[in-house]
Amino acid sequence: MTARTATKGILGRYVRTAPAPDAKQIVEGLWVLPPDVLSSGDRAVLFDQYRLQVEQTERLGVRRTVTSAFFLVLNSVAIGVAGILLVRRPDQPALLAVPLVAMLAQCLAWFWLVRAYRQLATAKYAVLGQLEKQLPASPGVAEWAALGLGRDPARYLPLSSIESWVPAVFALCYVAGFVALLVV
Repeated sequence: MTARTATKGILGRYVRTAPAPDAKQIVEGLWVLPPDVLSSGDRAVLFDQYRLQVEQTERLGVRRTVTSAFFLVLNSVAIGVAGILLVRRPDQPALLAVPLVAMLAQCLAWFWLVRAYRQLATAKYAVLGQLEKQLPASPGVAEWAALGLGRDPARYLPLSSIESWVPAVFALCYVAGFVALLVV
């Protein structure tokens, strides 16, 4: 195995995202009773479960926002520490290698967490879509269809697509700043 193949394998495993969840697998795992035999009492329970799933999906979005805010603060603190080091030791910019590694590790962890939240949200919305098929209306499915299923960025650019670039941009800025300090 070459180094290029190994790098491609690692990047493929930890950076790329898998296709959308398989609807057939969701249906097989979702229903204890076949949807066509649900009584009115079962349908009331189904609606309660649907509301609970919506609530959990909303909470996931809140946790995702809090996580990103945490990493923004953490990166701001790391930049401050690096600035203090640079002011105290302007003749030794190589000392910034340690904060650089820490900041790059933060960016990588941030990227993976954003990716994990995106994957969880994708699964939750897929389950909600299957649940909505048994309700009188499917507003979530209709809304996603109205947005073109997120395939046309001119129509709708999924927030997770933008959000996943933020840690990468921070990492590139850190590396560029470090290199600029060493060159100067």
